[in-house]
Amino acid sequence: MPTRWTPGNLSTILIAALLLASPAHSHEFWIEADSYNVDPDQAIIGHTKTGTNFKGVRDYYLPHLFDRFEIIDADGLRPVEGLPGDIPPLNVTPRRPGLHRVIYQSKAKTVQFEEWQEFADYLIDVGLDPPLSRHQEMGLSPDDVTESYIRCAKALIAVGDGVGQDAPSGMPFELVALTNPYTTPEVQDITVQLLWNGAPAPNTQITVFYGQNETLKIVKVQTDTQGQAQLPFLGSGPYLVNAVHFREAPASYGTPWLSHWASLTYALP
Repeated sequence: MPTRWTPGNLSTILIAALLLASPAHSHEFWIEADSYNVDPDQAIIGHTKTGTNFKGVRDYYLPHLFDRFEIIDADGLRPVEGLPGDIPPLNVTPRRPGLHRVIYQSKAKTVQFEEWQEFADYLIDVGLDPPLSRHQEMGLSPDDVTESYIRCAKALIAVGDGVGQDAPSGMPFELVALTNPYTTPEVQDITVQLLWNGAPAPNTQITVFYGQNETLKIVKVQTDTQGQAQLPFLGSGPYLVNAVHFREAPASYGTPWLSHWASLTYALP
């Protein structure tokens, strides 16, 4: 039974909201399953998280914050349902064995940076060039930077045998696993393809996170001309993979810059 909002946990919600509204929110967002391998008669349970270095704040089920929150199996797509304030936000009974893909696409949010260097540091960290000249050409101050951002998260979860294949789900920026980590144990490296509006995203940095704290490992790889990259085996257990697409924002966003954040989580035996 999910936990729901009560006056007693209001302070926790407010703390999470403050964290999510801070500039530090311009970091990873992912779906973290309690278990990435579940029996067919077990529920798929997980959390959406925001944070850095594979450590984050758990979010509530808040429908006004997402455009899509869905689970896909061999029978097709269905929404992840819940009531506002539910935690965990992901609590779904599988319909059948096989590979299950959970996807989450957020609505656009806005973050403000009071110093250009803070903005530049985050872009450099994700493999992007800070657009200072273009920012100034727009007549904007380097000490007042606003950016809209959209999260495009996916988790791969094996129910029973985990048989199946990841595929594009239609999110604007998406990591697609070309290797099923649950049915190819002899293949320790995972091949992914990064897509922007359904087309390969070449020459883009992908960051792989494994472990936490003293066991944390971070590896950065680059997609090839087909938007593909091979992700190294760093050990058994959960992985977080992240990539960022950055551009000038269309006028409808009301900010000069727009980023899309693609993430993929899975576990290796």
